[in-house]
Amino acid sequence: MSAWTFILVWVLRVVLGAAVGFAIGWGLWKLGFELIGSTVALVGAGIGGFIVLYAFMRWSEHRRHS
Repeated sequence: MSAWTFILVWVLRVVLGAAVGFAIGWGLWKLGFELIGSTVALVGAGIGGFIVLYAFMRWSEHRRHS
């Protein structure tokens, strides 16, 4: 995998993770839990992006060593 491909895949994975975290918070917000929903959206976006980044890095290292 070239460096540019790796960077693009990384960015797409982080955005996808952030979108999932945001979607969960947005769903809570729409259900009427405005304060907790917006908090979950903000925190979930960051944590979701980090989790997907970490999972991708582990996969990349595992693939490299195999």
